[in-house]
Amino acid sequence: MASFKDDQEYVTIYTPSLLESIPRQKQRQTLGIAAGTLPFKGLDTWNAYEFTWLNQKGKPEVAVLQLQVQAESSHLIESKSLKLYLGSFSNTPFAHQAEVVRLLESDLTLATQAPVGVVLCASAQVQREGIGQLVGTNLDLQDLEINEYHWNPALLVLEGAVTRQESLYTHLFKSLCPMTGQPDFASILIEYAGSSISHEGLLRYLVSFREHAEFAEQVTERIFVDIMNCCAPERLAVSARYTRRGGIDINAQRTLGEELPAEVRLWRQ
Repeated sequence: MASFKDDQEYVTIYTPSLLESIPRQKQRQTLGIAAGTLPFKGLDTWNAYEFTWLNQKGKPEVAVLQLQVQAESSHLIESKSLKLYLGSFSNTPFAHQAEVVRLLESDLTLATQAPVGVVLCASAQVQREGIGQLVGTNLDLQDLEINEYHWNPALLVLEGAVTRQESLYTHLFKSLCPMTGQPDFASILIEYAGSSISHEGLLRYLVSFREHAEFAEQVTERIFVDIMNCCAPERLAVSARYTRRGGIDINAQRTLGEELPAEVRLWRQ
């Protein structure tokens, strides 16, 4: 896949070579995940709110584009390259919307080395689905002193021998893009069953990612593996819903013993 520079010219004619993909396994090895032995199942869902192309008469068409990449894929897509690639559709005429979908599926499947689901959502559908919310206990309501802003899994602690089934979430999450150093903001949902996890420790742990540079998909897997290693829950699901950058948001989900949580568009998305 082609590489790109910060000052790269914005291309408006379909150019699939703009896509850049990154192997997942190198980072997964740092988490103790051997190739072909994922400790979770998962999905990466991208929503592109600024997607446009031309019909055969030269009239612009617009839609919210949703892409779904399986966690089992060997590669993830670098977000800036995805923005540039999608932008290359903007002044390109297509005879039918189906042709746009076919090209997206083909190019992204090649980039990730796994089938990618593609859906174009019209305005009526997006408005009908509206804004949702996370369900569970809001960790942000705790009145805590926090002074650790570098990733620290040691902050995860259990509360005695009590067992619980809980859904916990925060809107305070921030990490850094490893390519640009720019901030990535997200809401994180933790659903688990097992020994009770300290709410104070969990919030401090999640806040400790503020100066941590890693791709959204990798951050989600790191959170999942850290909780499994430190807390050993019987069931676990981690959902990271990142806010938009360049008109695109990404939502990564990793789960053990649970169905994937339902898709929900949050207040900052």
